[in-house]
Amino acid sequence: MKKLIVSTSAERRMFLKSSLTIVFLLTLLSNMACSRDNFLSPHFKLNSALTCRLVGGLTREQRAVCHEEPDTAAIAFEGLQMAVKECQHQFRWHRWNCSSLMAKSTNPHGSAIMKRGIREAAFLYALTAAGVAHAIARACAQGRLLSCGCDPLGYRASHDPRGRARANKWEWSGCSHNLGYGIVFSKKFLDAREQVDDLQSKINVHNNNAGRFILSSHMEVRCKCHGLSGSCQLRTCWRATPDFRIVASTIKKQYRKALLVAQDELNNGMSVLRGRPRGRRRNRAKPAPKTSLLFFEKSPSFCEPDPRLDSSGTSGRICRIGRTSRTGSCDLLCCGRGHALIRRSSIKPCNCTFHWCCRVDCEKCHDDKWIAMCK
Repeated sequence: MKKLIVSTSAERRMFLKSSLTIVFLLTLLSNMACSRDNFLSPHFKLNSALTCRLVGGLTREQRAVCHEEPDTAAIAFEGLQMAVKECQHQFRWHRWNCSSLMAKSTNPHGSAIMKRGIREAAFLYALTAAGVAHAIARACAQGRLLSCGCDPLGYRASHDPRGRARANKWEWSGCSHNLGYGIVFSKKFLDAREQVDDLQSKINVHNNNAGRFILSSHMEVRCKCHGLSGSCQLRTCWRATPDFRIVASTIKKQYRKALLVAQDELNNGMSVLRGRPRGRRRNRAKPAPKTSLLFFEKSPSFCEPDPRLDSSGTSGRICRIGRTSRTGSCDLLCCGRGHALIRRSSIKPCNCTFHWCCRVDCEKCHDDKWIAMCK
C-alpha cells in the first residue's frame, strides 16, 4: 500500500509538470499569433544591423532606408544581384563583361565604373533600377514582405480594351504583382544616391527611370481557366512582371542607341545630341525619350586591365572564330593581340543503355573541344 502511494504521488508530480509545460507552450504560441510583428522584429533588426553594415557602397540616405525597412531592403539586394547576373549574360561577348561587379560586393553601385558617365554605366543604372522594382513586385505577391501584398488595383478584365463588356466570360482578379510598390521603393532606395544637383546625378536618375519605365511597359497578363473539360467559362487573371531577361534585352537595345547629352544646353532642361552620320552637321538637341539611356563620357576600349574602372582586360577571354563583325569575335575581343587555340578534354557519359528494371549503364567517353582564347 505504501508503494502505491509513492507511485501515485510521482505520477501526480509528472502530470502537474506536463500540464504546466503545455500551458506555457500554449501561452507562448498565443502571444506569437497575436503579435506577429513583435515576434519577428528582433529577427529583422538583426538582419538590418548585419545587412546594412556589411553591404558596401551605400550612402547615408540608403542606410537609413535600409534600417527603416530591412525586409524590403533585403529583397532589393536580391534584385541588384539578379541585375548583375543578367548583366554578365548580356555582355558575355563584350570586352567589358560585368565580371568585376559580382566580386566586389552585393551592391554594384560601389563599383568604380558606375561613378563614370559612360554608356556601360547608363546600362547598369537602368538595369539595377528595374531589377530592384522587379524583385520587390514579385516578393509582395508571394507574401515574402509584411509591408505589402498583391497589387490593390488587381486585374479588371471583364471588359475588353475598348471598355465593352465581354459576353459569356466571367473573370476574377488573381494576385497581381505589386509593381507600384516596387517602383516606389526602387526610387526611394536608389534615387536617394543622387542628391547633388549636377549633370551626372540628373543622368543617373533619368537612366533609373528609363529602366523602371521599360519594366512597366513589359507587364504581362496571365490567366488560368476553370470549368469542366477546360471550357474556360471562368478565368482568373492577374498582372505579372515578365521574365527579367526580356527586360534586360530591351535595356540592351537602348544601350546600343544611347544618346549623348548636350552639355551646353543643360540650362534649358535635359537635352541630348542624337547620333548622326559622319560629315554632317549636328542635329538640334531634343528632350530625351523616357526609355532612352543617356551618357556624357566616351567609353574606354577595355582592352587592358584598368583598376580605375574595375576592368580586368580581355587577356584570357574565350572568343569566337569567324566573322570579324560578329560580337565576341577574336578580332574584336582580343584587341588585335591575336588568339591561341587550346584543347579542353573532359569525360562525359555516353552510349547509355537502359536495363529493365530500373538501371542505366553508361560508358565513359573523352570529349575534346578546341577553344580560342585571347592572348
